[in-house]
Amino acid sequence: MPKTYGLVLAAGKGTRMKTEMPKCAYPILKKPMIEYIVEKLEKTKIEETVVVVGHRKEVLMDILKDRVHYAEQTEQLGTGHAALSAAPILEDKEGVTFILPGDMPLMEIKLTDKILKAHEEMGNDLTVVSMVFDNPKSYGRIVRDQYGSIAAIVEDKDCTGEQKKIQEVNSGVYVVNNKALFKVLRTIKKNERKGEYYLTDIVALMRHDYKIGSFVVRDAYQMMGVNDLYSVSIAERYLRDEINRNHMLNGVEMVSPNTITIGHNVIIEPGVTIYPNTTITGDSVIREHAIIGPNTEIHNGRIDEHAEIKHSLVYDSIVGAYTSVGPFAHLRNHAEIGAHNRIGNFVEVKKSSTGTNTKAAHLSYIGDAEVGSNVNFGCGSITVNYDGVNKHKTKIGDDVFIGCNVNMVAPLTIENEVFIAAGSTVTTDVPKGSLSIARNHQINKADYYHNLIKPKPKDDK
Repeated sequence: MPKTYGLVLAAGKGTRMKTEMPKCAYPILKKPMIEYIVEKLEKTKIEETVVVVGHRKEVLMDILKDRVHYAEQTEQLGTGHAALSAAPILEDKEGVTFILPGDMPLMEIKLTDKILKAHEEMGNDLTVVSMVFDNPKSYGRIVRDQYGSIAAIVEDKDCTGEQKKIQEVNSGVYVVNNKALFKVLRTIKKNERKGEYYLTDIVALMRHDYKIGSFVVRDAYQMMGVNDLYSVSIAERYLRDEINRNHMLNGVEMVSPNTITIGHNVIIEPGVTIYPNTTITGDSVIREHAIIGPNTEIHNGRIDEHAEIKHSLVYDSIVGAYTSVGPFAHLRNHAEIGAHNRIGNFVEVKKSSTGTNTKAAHLSYIGDAEVGSNVNFGCGSITVNYDGVNKHKTKIGDDVFIGCNVNMVAPLTIENEVFIAAGSTVTTDVPKGSLSIARNHQINKADYYHNLIKPKPKDDK
């Protein structure tokens, strides 16, 4: 097979999305749609990919970095003009170019390879990928001649009444001989109605001198373009159903899977149970026999075997084996919770690590801390890590008991085998084996209430 290149047209503003973000950067299941496309192309027979950027190009370039080559469309003059902007990179290369829009995140790897194989086996110079719809509103129509060959692609707004009845439509995906592509692109004329250069015009321009064929896609949803926020929701539904189905077939139990959202890159091992209203996204990894949910959100988290997370948030954090989190806990900013821990209700852990068998059962904040093993945080105990200007670190050793409502004011080191009395505000380091009491003696003032609040005189009336 000749060398194959990918050309992704991603320069548009996407005004129908009603967002400042470039359309192709808009997240689907918390992942930019352009990343779905490039990630899949990397797993196909395509050897190099060029992405055409324009509106807010720095956003797309920050997402994709050096994984692709970039061509810039400085003016928004249509798809033909966008493709031509890749000429400095692709024009002199032998082979074929696979062209697709940057808003088509659902096309699977198998379909891409099948289209490329069909193009080669049919000996085409241009292969147009089409679909058949009962109601093809807004799509460009595939116009065929009396012999069944493709004669042109006519945009919906340019169609005659008869052409609007055509049910075979253009997907926006093409495979085309490189040399022919850029030669023909330079001959496209500007559309008078829109003032743009249509890539679809290459069909009419190539039909007499080159071999043109078509590939009809049966699962048309894979060619769906995402143009507005409503279509984002539709794309997410297709992705969610496919992802959940694959996980369940691999041995993941899902209760009410229609309420569960799993991201494209998430790894879940067999034996995991996921309860309703749970979202797992990013590069999360869920190890075997973990129990997730209900009402839980995990993003870029690693949940080890037999851990349980319920009614909680886990962002960019690790939960060790046999640890329970929740309900209503919040782990964030690279919290690393050890094995056999208990992080209970209304506990927040931020940028901190814990050893084994450590417990914070309720109403605690652990921030910027290194916590050892066999540590118990009493209800309402917190690390006071912020002085109004800088964050400071708390170090807590092993076998430490922290009573209720203890404030540990960082920077602070609490060594092994320490007891801290309830209600203490600890501001200096505590040596090994100590009992720390940092609170005032209780004072009871007799008759305070009666002396403060004088009885009101009775109303004679």
